[in-house]
Amino acid sequence: MKRTKSLNTKRQVKIMDIAKQIIDQRVNKILEDNKELFTEGDVEKKRSKAFLLLGVAAYLDIDIAEAAQFITDGGSDGGFDAAYIVENQDSQLTVVLFQSKYSRKLENDSNFPANAIEKAVNTVRCVFDPGARIELNPKSKEKVDEVRSFILDGQIPYVTFVMLNNGLSWNMEGENHISNAFAGQEQVQFVHFNHKNIIQYINRTTSINTQFTLSGKAIQENFNYKRVILGRISIMEIYELMEKYGDGLLEKNIRRYLGKNSVNDGIVQTLLDEEKRQNFFFFNNGVTMICEKFSYNGLQEKDWIVKINKLQIINGGQTCKTIHQTVKENSEVDFSQVYLLVRLYEVNDDEGIIQDITYATNSQNPVDFRDLKSNDDRQVLLEKGTEALGFIYKRKRDNASNTNVIPSTVAAEAVLAVWREQPHLAKYKRNEFFDKYYLEIFDNLNAAQMILSVLIFRYCDNNRKRFSDSEEVQTHRPFSQHFLAYMIGKQLLHHFDIDLNRVTHANFNELKDYFEQNKEELYSKAENQMTHILKDYFNYNMLSDIDGRTMAAAFRRFDILVRYLKNKIWWETNM
Repeated sequence: MKRTKSLNTKRQVKIMDIAKQIIDQRVNKILEDNKELFTEGDVEKKRSKAFLLLGVAAYLDIDIAEAAQFITDGGSDGGFDAAYIVENQDSQLTVVLFQSKYSRKLENDSNFPANAIEKAVNTVRCVFDPGARIELNPKSKEKVDEVRSFILDGQIPYVTFVMLNNGLSWNMEGENHISNAFAGQEQVQFVHFNHKNIIQYINRTTSINTQFTLSGKAIQENFNYKRVILGRISIMEIYELMEKYGDGLLEKNIRRYLGKNSVNDGIVQTLLDEEKRQNFFFFNNGVTMICEKFSYNGLQEKDWIVKINKLQIINGGQTCKTIHQTVKENSEVDFSQVYLLVRLYEVNDDEGIIQDITYATNSQNPVDFRDLKSNDDRQVLLEKGTEALGFIYKRKRDNASNTNVIPSTVAAEAVLAVWREQPHLAKYKRNEFFDKYYLEIFDNLNAAQMILSVLIFRYCDNNRKRFSDSEEVQTHRPFSQHFLAYMIGKQLLHHFDIDLNRVTHANFNELKDYFEQNKEELYSKAENQMTHILKDYFNYNMLSDIDGRTMAAAFRRFDILVRYLKNKIWWETNM
């Protein structure tokens, strides 16, 4: 028995080493394809940053190009290397922080350092307390000011701190740091995410062929040449599926699980309450799954063992992730009599039906509909039009290592800010781009308009990361990039005396060349005018005296837009 265990351990180490090598190769590829992102630091620092970029993309399930805007690493980073902030419903603020440790010694397996966990704990204590003092670099300060401005507006933060490495999780000392600080605190969770999790992100298209057991009697019906099973499944079956396949089950699930929130907290509380968990079946909406084919013994009255090809969870992903985490963290609790409603649809590979079912079962609480909309005619036409103009548009998520491509999420943010005149919404409403704002953003949008908005937006965002010699400009630079992009787009149309409808493939190169040749002047003019706007807006001559939280809050509101930028008299007088 001991010899078998030793052989298994060696086999696991070998597999782990291969995974590390694959990730190391991917890190090299990111460095090679995106030299403009790695201009500072020595080789090892560049490699660490590339691993961070890959890990952020994998955890958030986004493209490398989108992940780049969340990176904050550097000296005095406040204990986090990246930050993702998004405003949710019911006055909730989702914040995902990352701390990354990358080891070039691929043959070793070290724990995430306990002192790094301690630092992360202190980071949470400071960042989410608006009265706490913390030394930060400009990138980190921008994120902290944004978070604190939300908190001061009454938003309740739910925090996930992702400890990212290519090794093992933290040890008991690290766990003690977390428990001592946040035991019983439902707003904070710490997650370990490593090279094996990133491999799942890279290989997420792998088909899942598996089986599970339904408890008691189930119903199987045929509708319009399609089949469905309705039944009751033990949450331990859900736990085993998530333990084995993880996020691979959620590829088509349009709700991303980004940590604790009030819904997840309610599930946990029910599962841990001895009386309530017996009725969990009645308290939860259940889980919806799709597959290419299922089979079972129809001669058996109950407790069917269902064999499934190409299984995916399309609704209930948060429930399944929460169940997995709760069972794992409470091994002493008996969950054997806790059940969940399951709907299993056999839909072959009919993408249209999959989209319709996914939309219908998720529409009450929409979060991220990008994949759902990826086959929409508007997206297909944008992809083809963009290619014809010499660019690459990604309407679906992938794990491409090059940031020069245009993901549809980046396009949506840029278009909403530049052409749809909603810069105050573009930054924090990412979860609603492909739902609430989808038609506003993408209807009657051609590739030329989309590309120009992205070029403008990326230039403004790159300047945001540079420190200004002007103290007054630097006061608003971390927060004003969406507004500046809008101002540059408007200047561009004014120069050519055209409206947006007249921006097409026919004049695309002329407009693009003008922007590229004059972008510094256009940006400088917009930035200087924004300084004057803010002095008038705050009725204050020294912008440098205004703290970042106040400045961040100002750019989340629309009154600057209405009072100045959309005011025809102001615009003609000043721009």
